[in-house]
Amino acid sequence: MKSYRVKLTIVIALLVIVSQLTTGFFITRQSEQALDEKHHDIAEAMARNIAFLSTRAFLSRDLATLYEHVRLARQEKNVVYVKIVDLEQRIVVSDTLSEVGQLSPVEVGSRDRGLSHYTTPDGEILANIIWPIMLDDEPLGYVILGYSHDELAAAIGELKKKIITTLVLGLSGSVLLAVFIAGRITAPLRELKHLARNIAAGRFDIDPPAGLAGDEFHVLACTLYDMARRLESLVYNDPLTGIYNRLLLNTRLREELARSRRHKCPLAVLIVDIDHFKRINDTYGHLVGDEVLVGCADILSHHIREEDCLARFGGEEFVILAPDITGDNAVQFAERIRVAVEKAPLSATGLDKPVHITVSIGIAIYPDHASDENELISRADAALYEAKSRGRNCTALFSKENNQSKGLGC
Repeated sequence: MKSYRVKLTIVIALLVIVSQLTTGFFITRQSEQALDEKHHDIAEAMARNIAFLSTRAFLSRDLATLYEHVRLARQEKNVVYVKIVDLEQRIVVSDTLSEVGQLSPVEVGSRDRGLSHYTTPDGEILANIIWPIMLDDEPLGYVILGYSHDELAAAIGELKKKIITTLVLGLSGSVLLAVFIAGRITAPLRELKHLARNIAAGRFDIDPPAGLAGDEFHVLACTLYDMARRLESLVYNDPLTGIYNRLLLNTRLREELARSRRHKCPLAVLIVDIDHFKRINDTYGHLVGDEVLVGCADILSHHIREEDCLARFGGEEFVILAPDITGDNAVQFAERIRVAVEKAPLSATGLDKPVHITVSIGIAIYPDHASDENELISRADAALYEAKSRGRNCTALFSKENNQSKGLGC
């Protein structure tokens, strides 16, 4: 009987360990794939943003601005190098000054973009991101960004070590100890699995992990949770202004339209455009222009409601989604924003006097003016064009009856 109990204890302990090893391998694999994909997304987003922000500077050969973009990107701890090359693959700007003017060691072809991996002589695994600097669908040059996987490999390796160590220790226990350890391990592992799957699916609205503060797996779950929060910010927030970007705007617009259809309530879309923004860049420089964009976004964020969504649409344009607002109320709402921007002085580094700006605002309402997101944005854009044509510093509401917009505040 005693021998049977010993054998049964060993069998149960082995079954628990085998089961947990399998689960641990699956969760580790899921976490590795999710983190690897998100690392690649982060690196690609950084390269894409550098390429987008560098177009004008590349055309004008504004090396100072190009180097500033490279310098800011290089401050990210996982970025190993950043280079901007021309179509002849000659390095125009690099974080290593001695490379400027030399041919790029990384070959790029026409319209080339993508991801490749290679291992350095020191054994470091790098992701090499190539992204073209485009103007009118034609490449001007390329951004080449090297992104290290060391942090990812260390996190995955640490996770594997802790899982294996914990499970091996459970082998020396009895059935009760094995069950106890299994109970302690299963809950946080399920939590890790849940976190990993949510991250892999691009869902970042996850709750903070529960459990004992000193538990090793809880620490791993908290680390993964913190990484999810950071990834959410990198994926969904505009790196310059800190507000939502166009990717998140598209998602929120679909959600708000679906909500408006279900509850039969209106949805207002406001496109806000800074007037004569090119003149600001040409007069004061792009760095001052960036500060103006940040200041304008700050003003907008302080004059919207909690339920509204503010996002940078591109360049000097912003979009506000305002649910449950009719046409007249949307015009009043837009006018308050327009006047607030007009009256607010914006300070900028290196300028003795504040910069004053104005904005033009185009408005379209669901369901009065459009039935889907593309049409809603198009109608708001048409209203913005009307506001611009009326002299700027103006608010215009789209009118579906005559396919034009009614302007106010001009």
